[in-house]
Amino acid sequence: MFHFTTNVPELDKENEELFLASKILEKISNKAGLTTHEFYKELVLQGVDLELHENILLAAIAIETMLGVDMEEEYYTEH
Repeated sequence: MFHFTTNVPELDKENEELFLASKILEKISNKAGLTTHEFYKELVLQGVDLELHENILLAAIAIETMLGVDMEEEYYTEH
């Protein structure tokens, strides 16, 4: 697995959460329609500390949101 660190501990923690969320999402399914219940079940099965569940869920939401953005559209501001 890809692993890197920075000199910013908060960023390193967030990156670890994103990678873990990604790993869990890929393990469950690459199809739309995943439920929160299914995701939490996998968190428990993976042995993720209860204190991290909310952060990992938010990371998964961020990943799914980014995947849902239409990347063909151009986002820019006219000046």
